[in-house]
Amino acid sequence: MKQKFNIVFTFFIIYPLSAQSLDRNITLEKKSLMILPSELEDEEELAEKMLSIISSQAISIGRFEVIDRTIIKNILSEQEFQLSGIVNNNQILEIGELAAAEEALILDIVHFGQKGVPKPEKEENDDNDDDQTLFKWLIKTIVKETINNTLKNDSSKIKLQLENNIHTELKGNVKLVNIVTGIAEHSFEFNASYTGGNRDLSLSNALNQVSTQIRIKLKDLYMITSEIIEKNGSYVNIFSGENLGLKKGAIFEIASKNKSKTYKGKTIALPGKSRGLVRLTDIGPNASRAKIVRKWRKIKPGHKAYELKDPPETIDATFNYLKGKKYEFSVKGWFQSFSYFSASLNGYIGVVRDSREELDGYLGMGTNLDYTIFSTFGTRGSASFKFPLLFALKRDDAKHTTSSLFLDPSVDANLSIQINKNRDVVFSISYIFTNIHGRWQWQKDTGKKDNEGKNITDTEDAVWLENFGPEPIINHQGLNFSISLRTFRF
Repeated sequence: MKQKFNIVFTFFIIYPLSAQSLDRNITLEKKSLMILPSELEDEEELAEKMLSIISSQAISIGRFEVIDRTIIKNILSEQEFQLSGIVNNNQILEIGELAAAEEALILDIVHFGQKGVPKPEKEENDDNDDDQTLFKWLIKTIVKETINNTLKNDSSKIKLQLENNIHTELKGNVKLVNIVTGIAEHSFEFNASYTGGNRDLSLSNALNQVSTQIRIKLKDLYMITSEIIEKNGSYVNIFSGENLGLKKGAIFEIASKNKSKTYKGKTIALPGKSRGLVRLTDIGPNASRAKIVRKWRKIKPGHKAYELKDPPETIDATFNYLKGKKYEFSVKGWFQSFSYFSASLNGYIGVVRDSREELDGYLGMGTNLDYTIFSTFGTRGSASFKFPLLFALKRDDAKHTTSSLFLDPSVDANLSIQINKNRDVVFSISYIFTNIHGRWQWQKDTGKKDNEGKNITDTEDAVWLENFGPEPIINHQGLNFSISLRTFRF
């Protein structure tokens, strides 16, 4: 509560001093919005469900003020418009003016269909077909054909099966129309399909798919533009908050104000220079506190803050080196990379020396769990737990191509140093505290084929001869050093 009060108090102190210089493009309040159908005479019930989904999602996002549809219906009734056939821009403009709306979302259902489809036949387990006698096979075939013929001749059973396996398809688009100009500013499409259950259940699942799509698209239609009203060390206060549906963790890009320039009598606006990224940490009623998580130019009050459509993509290309024993290249894709806690999905390829002093190739995947210890301008220190799942490849003493699973989890200390706007170099020291190594195995061809004509194989243990030494083991506990090039895309 104290943090929220501080944000609001700062806002009321500073805002009167800077109100006259606020950019007119800053998002100050929710957009008034009405939601209308296009020509939907044949699907009025579906249209009502769709309009309800769009309305509820627009409200839940928090940046739209949706005009109550009962008000629109009353206006339509008084003006003798047809709700099911609003296709004329002049009608949209008039309704918008009467409803005091700024913009309108126009729903158009392009295709809707439902039909029963046969359920796929379950594949029978024929693993033991080779052991069947001719008599058993004949009986099995006759019984199966009899059942199929009975079902084909029983239309009521077929009808019941189709009615309980409905395939639903739904496609459409939504246009955002400016009430003042009547021009469509944006549009997006949605589509969904679902198979299963009766008509209501199948439609409900298809609408759930549409609802998720619409939520994402609606947020994209109205991205927030704010302004820095105060800077205190690595934190800033921006001119937007709960009133616009902002949530903790949202990322904004900071840039200087656009510059106006006159060329041949025409005034143009040149975009300001990009300066850094901030992440919202505290949300107030109409202002928010954010931490500067990345900076490449000076940031100060008056700079613009643009909400990012998607979180920044963070990718590491890492080279891991242990002299004479291990050489590894990995790629890591990070999730929530600007949070205190983050995680990555990793892919690995490399070579490692085993207990026979031979190099074995390997590949695999894994994850890193990372916690930020400190973060200052240009540097970041973190500790992480790395868990790789690796498969080594090697020929055994009988020349079979064998594979083995091995794990070498580690605890890492990382130091990230910013080198430019989009790149960091990361130095890491890893301590491998344990090792797990499975058996070497290979796949033996049995000479048999399955129902699809593919060869059937058995898993066999690798062959290791005593005169060549014991079974090779991969075990490199201890310290490893790695260096990464980290790339940010936003």
